[in-house]
Amino acid sequence: MNAHHRQRWHAVSGLVVIAFGIAGASFERGSPPMTASIDQTVAFLTTYRSELLAQSLMFVMCAGAWLWFYAVLRTELRRDGNAVATAASVAFGAGVVSASLQLMLQAVQAASVLAAHPQMDASAARFFSGMMWSISVIAYVPVAVMLAAVAIASWQHTIFPAWLTWWSAAASLAHLIMSAGLVAGSGPLVPGGTLTYALYAMLMIWLIAITTVMARRPASVPVL
Repeated sequence: MNAHHRQRWHAVSGLVVIAFGIAGASFERGSPPMTASIDQTVAFLTTYRSELLAQSLMFVMCAGAWLWFYAVLRTELRRDGNAVATAASVAFGAGVVSASLQLMLQAVQAASVLAAHPQMDASAARFFSGMMWSISVIAYVPVAVMLAAVAIASWQHTIFPAWLTWWSAAASLAHLIMSAGLVAGSGPLVPGGTLTYALYAMLMIWLIAITTVMARRPASVPVL
């Protein structure tokens, strides 16, 4: 397999992210509200134990695929020289932080499911719920930084088509706005709200688009 074909196969890592993401989403069963009682929370965790653990496994695999994709993206941003070295490093670093938070979120979800039982301490249940809530919102920030770095690099050096550059900028802004969910007790900004799913769709559209663009590009010698 020549360098051009390897480059294309690496770019397809974005599609692997989508595949695991869809698999994880298929196990979605919602979540008890922050105001739920300990009995409601335990009932939810025990009722959907298998589904939640399977979902965590799929999203852990998804995070691993994201790490590969971010390495490919960094190489793509630097393929024509060192002019965007800083933006490439920012995009990669922010992506790694985002994937790490996703792994942490799934660790907390799996731990809460495994720890759930009728005599579960109420403070422990609130801790697990609060951790998942907080991490899911905090994770929006590194994604926003990654998207902003891609948009800035593309604007300055025409790395991606104009429409994709604008979509990257819009998705970055949307993620920053959604991070306000950390202080929102209710409404569309909270995790699981309507805008959460719209934001996820926005990121998936971006991922499909940028993966397609990278996979269809002619061969080049990237700067390492």
